[in-house]
Amino acid sequence: MRTIDDLSGYDKASIIVDLLGDSLSLNIFSDIPESEYLDLRRHAKEINPVISTSVRKEVLDDYYSKMLSIGKYQNVGLNINMFDFLKNLNDEQLYALLFNEKPRVIALALDQIENKRRMPIILKLSQEMQTQTILQTGNLNDIPLETVIHVAKTLKKKASFLPGPVKFSRGGGKSVADMLSNMSEDDAEQYINKMKLDNPDLYNDVKKCFLLFEDIIKMPERIALDFWGDPDIPLDMMAKALKEFDAETVKRLQEYLPGKKQAMFTPIGEEESLPKREIDEAKRIIKDLLQEKIDAGKINIDDILAVEAL
Repeated sequence: MRTIDDLSGYDKASIIVDLLGDSLSLNIFSDIPESEYLDLRRHAKEINPVISTSVRKEVLDDYYSKMLSIGKYQNVGLNINMFDFLKNLNDEQLYALLFNEKPRVIALALDQIENKRRMPIILKLSQEMQTQTILQTGNLNDIPLETVIHVAKTLKKKASFLPGPVKFSRGGGKSVADMLSNMSEDDAEQYINKMKLDNPDLYNDVKKCFLLFEDIIKMPERIALDFWGDPDIPLDMMAKALKEFDAETVKRLQEYLPGKKQAMFTPIGEEESLPKREIDEAKRIIKDLLQEKIDAGKINIDDILAVEAL
């Protein structure tokens, strides 16, 4: 059997690769070409029969001792809780730090943060990476302390180069709803209908915060009584907004008005001409009044859309 003094630097590197496994050693030996790394793995298998367990441990201890004393890690300080720095990263920064790491490194890092923050990060990974990371989480107890220190210092150094947190919009249902609210009713309806067919998930998100005038017409009776019964509803705007609807619909909504306002309300007949822009503007005013009630918590948008959900 060989002693540690009989081993070359190449022998020692092979032993380290073999002991740590790919997940950690690839992270440590990231500067060498893949072909050289594969050669180290092959060489480890060749010399394993003549290297005792005690010598292999000596090699690893010697490596850690030298590694932790070299310049690039000396200026990376760690608290008693080595991974404290992860708590100062938001989820986006944490993902940016970890997504290129090996599953075992990701698992080790995520095991240091609150449980509620782990799954959102894991779910951003590929399915294979998710599976490997979760499986590796159950096998962290065999990582030597020196390796944990190395991983902590490496990640902390990388974290220092991450961009600071910034606020910006990533779109989504609310952003689409804001865009639709600046369109004409007809154009918005076209987009909504296409969304419903092509992207149901986005459609559902948009409908949580955007209403077509058609939704107001179809709202459940108890909500309609509350909304149309509001004395602030301008009768002239209501008449213009309902210009394109049939007489039965107009009559039904008129009945939601308080007694005196019912008598004062005058529908605009089919024979009367009214510019499209005035109709759209009236619809917008009515929708804005409803939105004010929604924002104030007086009416729930889910209740308005309850008919659609049935």
